[in-house]
Amino acid sequence: MRSLVLLMALGCSGKTDSDAPADEDGGPVMLEPPAEGEGFQLQMSGIAPPFSEVWLCEVYKIPVDNMAHVKWVKYKQNEGTHHMTLSTIGMGPSGLDYGSYDCNDLYGDTSLMQDQIMFFGAQGDADGEMHLPDGVVASLPGTIDVIHEVHYVNPTDEEVEIYSQINGYTVAADDNNESIWGGQTRDENIFIPAAQGDEPAVHTEWSRCVFNEDVEVHFLAAHQHELGTFFEVSLFDGADVGEVFYTNDDWHNPNITQFDPPLVIPQGQGFEWACTWTNPEEREVVYGLDSTDEMCNLAMVHTPFSMTAECEVVETSDGVLWESGT
Repeated sequence: MRSLVLLMALGCSGKTDSDAPADEDGGPVMLEPPAEGEGFQLQMSGIAPPFSEVWLCEVYKIPVDNMAHVKWVKYKQNEGTHHMTLSTIGMGPSGLDYGSYDCNDLYGDTSLMQDQIMFFGAQGDADGEMHLPDGVVASLPGTIDVIHEVHYVNPTDEEVEIYSQINGYTVAADDNNESIWGGQTRDENIFIPAAQGDEPAVHTEWSRCVFNEDVEVHFLAAHQHELGTFFEVSLFDGADVGEVFYTNDDWHNPNITQFDPPLVIPQGQGFEWACTWTNPEEREVVYGLDSTDEMCNLAMVHTPFSMTAECEVVETSDGVLWESGT
């Protein structure tokens, strides 16, 4: 999955509104859309039956006519959402019929999931904001179709109404503004041993990647599932690994970190990232999209805007290399 990131939240909030006031019908107070001329709102809704795990997709045209230069984003969703993403297919219409889907049916055995370009994501927190640095914007063309995806686990005996709203606040075109791009690199060859009796299995895997172009990294974040207990990132100069500069011990909040000034990463240099999991279950766990599977993803947002820039995996703890687009 390419999952190239134009904007990224993945839980970047600083606050939650799990105690937010309810409306007159008892539901959550929804996010007010931006004023006309100041931005746009993307939204979807659905139902999670009792004791279910739902993966919902909504396909629709982005509600802007021309290029939208997004400066900051605000979002609102169900507390505890496993993940929400906004993606597109290329820079024009997707060819997909507009409407609501079970994502399993939408993606099926096609390459659609691998062909997506993700431009926003969030998880966990009920609301949040993300602001780009001075002189930096995220540019979204008015020609694209949106694939709005929500993954939610309902452990209760009552139906849950799923909601997801994202406001993009825009600025006028300015030749002095630089657009961002980004992506994520990951380990898809995860193998976490089963617990032995009452003794949980503690397991760590690492990967190293180097950029194929010079970049300046503005944001970085981790992504694991619920067995994840630790995530750490070090600089990697192509030969040697430096000191750890990023850590996260809460899988549910991927600790979006903004760097000001940005991290200057020359071509041929990049990162080592390592994931640790604690598995109390008597089953082996591998990489996968369900909440009962695991992930070890490193997400980055950078300038310049370059659709060919990526951090290519060159070494892993198990010797298996993940390649973008596979």
